[in-house]
Amino acid sequence: MASEVTGDIDLEVLSYERLKARDPEEVQKMIRVFSHEGLAYLDLKGSSAKQFLDDLKLVIQHQRKFFEENLETKMKYYAASNWKGFVTSDIGVEKIMFDREQYYQKTQEIPKAFAPVSEKVTATSNFIDSALRDIAKTLCTSLDPPVPANLDEPENAGISTLHLGISKAKQGECLLGSHQDEDILTLTFYEEPFLQVQDRKTNEWKALKVKDNMPIINPGLQLQQNSKDRLFAPWHRVYMGENEIDLVMYDLYEGRQIAA
Repeated sequence: MASEVTGDIDLEVLSYERLKARDPEEVQKMIRVFSHEGLAYLDLKGSSAKQFLDDLKLVIQHQRKFFEENLETKMKYYAASNWKGFVTSDIGVEKIMFDREQYYQKTQEIPKAFAPVSEKVTATSNFIDSALRDIAKTLCTSLDPPVPANLDEPENAGISTLHLGISKAKQGECLLGSHQDEDILTLTFYEEPFLQVQDRKTNEWKALKVKDNMPIINPGLQLQQNSKDRLFAPWHRVYMGENEIDLVMYDLYEGRQIAA
């Protein structure tokens, strides 16, 4: 497997407005992209996402304020879990994760640094969860045969999580090695180039370009496995670029199986 980046890659663009409207051509385009390349830009231009994008700017401003606080303050929100609370690393990466199950159980603790925008943090998580859930259900029901996925009850969120993070690592540092996401769908926002994807045909690694208001959307292994490999969870990795990274990412997982 090639390890060096051999250039940039420009992904296909999927329109959120058209997917939301169940536009047949856009749905078929999504199926084609997620069956082959495995990831795309999600264009959020339009009225449906306008308020969300305005809220997101404020959330990012306050997440930086949170990460600028001393470690003792941030560690109050530490949780030994992969999908909730504060985590830090030796290389300069920090994250605060808001678990959807805690939201529905009303046990979610939002740090004081987010207090002025706590409702917008919730609105951000709500919007992304709803958007990804809708896209995933459209995708699953549009395949023949349909793909089974336990997504009908938002409150049965599984380990769906909103990740807010920052990286101040050294340029060129590997932040996350080659992997496939484990969820149904992932949505990743970023303003600095840091994501690299492996080309399925050549195995070469390509860097993803940054596009305004166009986060990256991709299937995870839950969706690949449920579809019996008709849909593809792409191999990708994360390397530090020239500038600090503000990360906003959402993992949509299937709901937990509830015994009858």
